Amino acid sequence: MTIKIPKKGEKAEWIRPFDVDGDTSKYNTPDIKPVINPVINPVQPQASNLTIANINPREYIQVGIDGLNGTPIVISAYELQGSNDKNYEDAHKFVLKQGLYVPTPKIFMTHFKNVVAAQKRNRTLNYADGSQVPSSEVEEMYKHLTTNHKNVLGGSDAGVWTWLNGKFVHGTGCLSLDLETITGLNPDNTLRRDFEPLELCLINDIFVDLVFNRQGFPKSVYRSEIYLGGKNIKFKYPRQDCIAAFGANSAGATLCCNGSPAGTDSNLGVFGCAEGATSQKI
Repeated sequence: MTIKIPKKGEKAEWIRPFDVDGDTSKYNTPDIKPVINPVINPVQPQASNLTIANINPREYIQVGIDGLNGTPIVISAYELQGSNDKNYEDAHKFVLKQGLYVPTPKIFMTHFKNVVAAQKRNRTLNYADGSQVPSSEVEEMYKHLTTNHKNVLGGSDAGVWTWLNGKFVHGTGCLSLDLETITGLNPDNTLRRDFEPLELCLINDIFVDLVFNRQGFPKSVYRSEIYLGGKNIKFKYPRQDCIAAFGANSAGATLCCNGSPAGTDSNLGVFGCAEGATSQKI
């Protein structure tokens, strides 16, 4: 097996996460304008605090782990309306100003595995208010995360395509990289960032098992190079100065770690996470 690692300073090509065949021609210069719908549950900006947001508890799912602030986290069931057609930093600012934050790879892949397990009837999912997510909604979420079943943002394509909270910068970890995480928004509208060494993960573009390290990156290769929904995903390994994203369509689901932070698309949005959220009355 030949592993190609970009040289220092080499710029990775933006690849839409779920394009397993690598065909990026229709995404390099998108000319499709997004259909932006109003936020269903508007909240007051909380620029200095990640943990306070007014959310509809029936639109957020318990993940079962602690978030960036060390308290239990919930994640939106789908991408936030109006979050598309934004580059990486603008997507973060859009979410942070709502008192939410963008899920890290660890948070999102934990949620992904929870949805897969619920679809297989191996566990239940709970809304933020503690009530159980019905099986019909579990199936909708599962299909959205693994196929091109649902078009949430009104762009040209169906299927999930979302930024994740992770950028790969020069450092001391695996592949000589650190993992950068956005942790908040400063009063001057700049982003607060945290860094830690990238932990050991696979370093090849390949199908992987649904087993992830502490940071949410795959640890083992899947036995087949054929996409099998709910059993494997495609992985595109981290490159320097690139970001993490997750996508799915009829070709499969992909955890992509070689995207450009400058990329925008009417189909590319973001999920929102909340800790200590103030729930709206139903």
